Order: sequence, then C-alpha cells, then structure tokens
Amino acid sequence: MSDIPHLLIVGGPNGSGKTTVAMQYATAASIPYYGADAIAASINPLYPTSARVEAGRKFVRSVGDAIASNRSFVVESTLSGRSFRNYMSDAGRRGYAITIVFVFVDTVDVCVARVAERVLKGGHDVPEADIRRRYYRSIRNFWTLYRNLADSWVVLYNGGSRIQDVSVGSRNVLTVRDTSLHTTFMNLVESSDD
Repeated sequence: MSDIPHLLIVGGPNGSGKTTVAMQYATAASIPYYGADAIAASINPLYPTSARVEAGRKFVRSVGDAIASNRSFVVESTLSGRSFRNYMSDAGRRGYAITIVFVFVDTVDVCVARVAERVLKGGHDVPEADIRRRYYRSIRNFWTLYRNLADSWVVLYNGGSRIQDVSVGSRNVLTVRDTSLHTTFMNLVESSDD
C-alpha cells in the first residue's frame, strides 16, 4: 500500500463469506484486520457469543485508534446499520482512501444454511431472525448509502464454487463485469425496499 492510509471495508450479509474475504485482503496487504466476531472469539474461544458486548467495545476502540493513528486496516461489517458512515467520515477527513468490497449470495436461505454449517464446525452463531432481517438491509444500505461514501467499491458474488467479480465502481463510475449477476444483485436491491 502507498503512504495514503487505506480503510478497506468488507461488507455483506451474515454467512456471505465476509470474514474469509477480509482476512485474505488483510494478509495480502499485510495490514491489520478488525472484526467484532473475531475479537469475541479471542476473548472467549469456547463461547464467543458471551463476549459480544466486550468485543463490540474493543472493536470500536481498535477502529477508532487505527483511524486516529492514520494506520491502514481491514474491517468487516454486515453494513445493516448506519454506524459505519461515522467511521468513513472520520477516515475521509483524515485523508484515507476508502474501499468497500461487498460480498453477496443470491438468497437469504444460503446465508442461514452457511451460518448453521459454521456453528456445527465450532464457529459463531447468529440467530436466524437476525440473518433474515440483516440480509436485505445490508444489500440496500451498501447500494444506497455506503458505496456513495467510498472512493471505490467492488461487488463480489460468493454463491458458487468460486468468488466472482460482479461490478466495480467509484463515485461517478459503474463497470459491470458480469451482467447476469449484476442483474441478480440489482433485483435484490430493489426487493430490499419492500
């Protein structure tokens, strides 16, 4: 990475594969990765859900400290809420280059099944109602709010045998790499308004 600090946000619904993608980017760029679920697992490996509140506080501190120190880092979020705009605004004021990598799958049922599979392998759980509620919010918030605050963004599809580039963009540019998957994604954006 250059002298300009970078904030890379890997967003997407629960079970879309955000953590895997975020960790790959962090490793490739040799920069820290912050994720509340990973922090919870480090606090209490046997019962990470019991450490969610403490992990959330530590996550907020870690992200705030990184921005205040102008350090590049990778962070993950469902983006189902609107709190990340504050991080993005702070980082933008400090001269960060901000990129969002948004990972999606084509149905919420895939997300539910993946989280259930993760739990069977000892990973963290997310209540099904939360997964379902966040799925469309995540997609809608990325498209209507967060991508407009980023310097650049990428949409990735992770519902097949490999991750696929769907579209990329910046504030005034959209380049579609896979028309069929982009149409699928835009249909999800439109159905998220219901």
